[in-house]
Amino acid sequence: MRTSVILLCVSLAGVLGGAAIIGLPALGAAVIFDSLCVGFWALRRDDGTGMPSVHQVPGPRTVGEVLERARRAS
Repeated sequence: MRTSVILLCVSLAGVLGGAAIIGLPALGAAVIFDSLCVGFWALRRDDGTGMPSVHQVPGPRTVGEVLERARRAS
């Protein structure tokens, strides 16, 4: 996955750089195009399962319990 993100960023930089060479209107069009492409890419990656959640891990819940656990460990 990391490689695809790097390639996407390099591609976006290339499109913006090429448009900047052409002129300001082309740069504006490239920014709009890049935004649409990134939005489409993000929607395609969404599998519909929602955000990852953090489950409660059993253990100390208060500062006193943490300190007591540390005192017993030493």
